[in-house]
Amino acid sequence: MRRYWLRKILLPAALLAVALAFAGLPALDDLWNWFHPSPARLMRVDFTLYYASALQGLEEGWPNLWNLNAQHAIFNRSFPGLWWFPNVYTPAMSLLMVPFTYLPLERGYLIWSSLLLASMLGCGWLLAPGGRTLCAALVAMAFLPYPVTLGLLMGQVIPLQMLAVALAFVLLERGHERTAGSLLVVIALKPQGLILVPFALLVSGRRKAFFAWAVAMAVVGALVLPLIGLDGLRAYLLRLDYAQAHPDEFWVEWSYNLSRRFDQLPAARRWVELLAAGVALFAAWRHRARVELVIAAGLVGALLASPFLHLDDLMLLFPAGWLLLRAVPSLWTALGMLAVYGFMLSCNHLGQHIAGRWLLLCEGVWLVALALLPPGAYAPGRESAASAASEGSAASLAESSGSRTGQAIPISGSSQRTPISSFPS
Repeated sequence: MRRYWLRKILLPAALLAVALAFAGLPALDDLWNWFHPSPARLMRVDFTLYYASALQGLEEGWPNLWNLNAQHAIFNRSFPGLWWFPNVYTPAMSLLMVPFTYLPLERGYLIWSSLLLASMLGCGWLLAPGGRTLCAALVAMAFLPYPVTLGLLMGQVIPLQMLAVALAFVLLERGHERTAGSLLVVIALKPQGLILVPFALLVSGRRKAFFAWAVAMAVVGALVLPLIGLDGLRAYLLRLDYAQAHPDEFWVEWSYNLSRRFDQLPAARRWVELLAAGVALFAAWRHRARVELVIAAGLVGALLASPFLHLDDLMLLFPAGWLLLRAVPSLWTALGMLAVYGFMLSCNHLGQHIAGRWLLLCEGVWLVALALLPPGAYAPGRESAASAASEGSAASLAESSGSRTGQAIPISGSSQRTPISSFPS
């Protein structure tokens, strides 16, 4: 009995506590720096560019949102010293920032950063597997890699999208496909890291979720198009074409962008992007019974297939990894995710050429492994909303019984966490 307590309870708890302390203290230091920005640093963050694009639409007219002369005028008038980066943001992103233009820049940044922090923590709480201690350790670890701290310090919108994906997962687990699909409208803010997720849901048989997303996107389009007009839409498409043709001007590095490996072969680049998307959709179809793997395949596939990525977009590997660990809590999965995490720790603007190419390889192996993984290889879990509905009252009885006996009893629904004993100790 004493050996059982030492091996199964005290030792795992001690290891998790050490991991939490190791990850938590640096994470707190990053949070301190994040919420104490200097005026000079605010002139070097994406939030200020979001803010400036909203002002440009309000003061220069929304059809001129991608007019470089109008952008120069806003920068010179309101943001002297702001780093120059031609506006490539979606009109939905600029519209979202309009309320912040009524606040001082620093106060708006702090409020926006608080939303991003809450979103990051919410995503981790909903998706990270294991009990509370393991969940806290995994979430704290997410704040350490440079791509994550970069995205948070820059005020990138990605954490809001991560929270929307997490909420969509919970709703899909509970059978609310239409509401889940509607939440994916956050793709309109920044599409490249999430664009395959609705299509992964479609090929997995969750048509209601896909069509709810399509309707929500159509509503956004109907609201935006009258504002920017056809001239504005044409200017936006031309800007996207220019950005894709001149990736170096937009800091799109070759090391972690698969399509940039084929800069000299444009035709091959298109085929490679289509191949990555096709493998992701095949993996989603193959594991259509488990929504965790469907969404994970969509996220990793989008990162591989996208022609326009920055380091901070790699934040999306965390929700994908958490979902994979939920579905396949094995030693090999944990080791694979640790390898990805190790390369993320080494990936920064100085060493991205080395670590970035290894991360790219990890993403490719990850996606191919998902495509080849037998559907019965993952942990047993809820496979459909209909089966969960039939279990109804039995689930609550099992949950209450499990809490009295201390045993792990499978419960349908996303509120149940994967027991720590399911992970290698």
